[in-house]
Amino acid sequence: MMKNIKYLIVVMTIFTMVSGCKKFLNVTPIDALSGNNFWQTREDVEGFTNGIYSRLRTKIGGSVMMPALDIRGNFVKVVGTVDGSGNNQVNALISNNLKPMVTGTSTYDGRFRAIMDWKAWYDIIAASNILYVEVDKVPASILSDTDKKRYKAEAVFTRNLSYMFLCKLFGDAIYYTNAYNSVALPRTPQVEVMNKCIADMSAAKNDLPTSYTESSLIGVRPTKASAVALLMHLNMWAAAWDEGNKANYYESVLTLAEEMATYTNYRVLPITVENTKAIFKGRTPENLFGVLQDFNYGEVFSEFSNLSFYFSHYPYRGQVTKTTSFMTFERDYITKLFPAGSPDARLATWFENYNSDNTSFQFKKYINVYATGSGSSLNVKSDDSAIIFRLPDALLLAAEAAAELGRDVIARGYVNQVREAASALPITTSGEMLKVEIYQERCRELIGEGHFFFDLVRTKRAVDSEFTKSVISVGNFNNGAWTWPLTISATERAANPKLVGNTFWN
Repeated sequence: MMKNIKYLIVVMTIFTMVSGCKKFLNVTPIDALSGNNFWQTREDVEGFTNGIYSRLRTKIGGSVMMPALDIRGNFVKVVGTVDGSGNNQVNALISNNLKPMVTGTSTYDGRFRAIMDWKAWYDIIAASNILYVEVDKVPASILSDTDKKRYKAEAVFTRNLSYMFLCKLFGDAIYYTNAYNSVALPRTPQVEVMNKCIADMSAAKNDLPTSYTESSLIGVRPTKASAVALLMHLNMWAAAWDEGNKANYYESVLTLAEEMATYTNYRVLPITVENTKAIFKGRTPENLFGVLQDFNYGEVFSEFSNLSFYFSHYPYRGQVTKTTSFMTFERDYITKLFPAGSPDARLATWFENYNSDNTSFQFKKYINVYATGSGSSLNVKSDDSAIIFRLPDALLLAAEAAAELGRDVIARGYVNQVREAASALPITTSGEMLKVEIYQERCRELIGEGHFFFDLVRTKRAVDSEFTKSVISVGNFNNGAWTWPLTISATERAANPKLVGNTFWN
């Protein structure tokens, strides 16, 4: 890792200069920073690419975004105390009231408000666009055409991953793919963005490797299967907003699922404590793509970026004296997901005191930890990676697409692959009940992984009290209440008069 430091410094210099740039979405040319000798070696390319993933790690691992996506509108409640402001902001998030976070001044306001700043996503996009163009300048004697295509495909993956999050968080997004953009652009309708990303990723997908031989790249650098998972999400999000063409998106998802099945180096792992630790550490046959956290290599996330910070206590997080959890999933919700008398290894493996409805509750999905201090000052912190895509998620998207197309047998086949790994009974329902079962299976399998609110919005179940604790009215939903407020600085507004926020929150 040390050999890449000088290149990472160059990349981070770019990002620093971008953030202070007068031109909206503009990036200072690389040759202005490092001379014309850059883009001459494999190390130049690898160092710049690592800088993109470093930026992604900062965005995912340095913010409260991932746990917030499981807290917003969910059947959870605050049972402990962080401080007055922290409690207030989490309760506001549960109730879908994001307005206090926009203007608040506390530490917790700032943590949640960081979700509303889309600039970091555009830093990733800008750097990805530069990589896509500049990698071709590396001499052929240094980097083969195959390697150049792989790096360009990685650039396509990271920019489309960023656009996926932008649209899921904010709806319409400013879309561009040219390097060094300095043109003020308006927001593009999210369906159009999704379709551009689908075409972009589909064209580049086969230039990614099927697998990596270097263990340090497994699960944290994209493969063909990673691109397939991304394409499945892009298609399912587009289907939610492009009603007239949704059947075509569902068909694409099923075709992608068939392709996923050809990558035999991936498989669903049985639910055990050992496998849970391995999956969320990363680099297992289930992991399609993630962001690595590893204390041993100095790659450490912010404490509050992981759901265990809120839903667990010692020995899974906190000081040795921290014996209570701040939050809990509501007892009625957990017993609804995991009915009595229906076996499911996830209940016993991932929860402790699930029916307590108090501070003794423990969420044990994230149990990789590292320790600091000793004695009464002993403190344990999460050492789990952020898993963006894993195989059960893809299988359940395929099940949902098949059910929407009325292909119930195929749908049950996909969902029951996931249930079999959990030692749960197969689903036998059909029609609308099957669709509900598949949605609930996503709630069971992906709990705590940042999918809940996106799924709630995508399936339009955010307007139904059966599926959310804090219903959004149909009128407010259609007016954008499902989005996150978009914070736009005065500098950004001056640089780009075409940039507008989200109507509902304005």
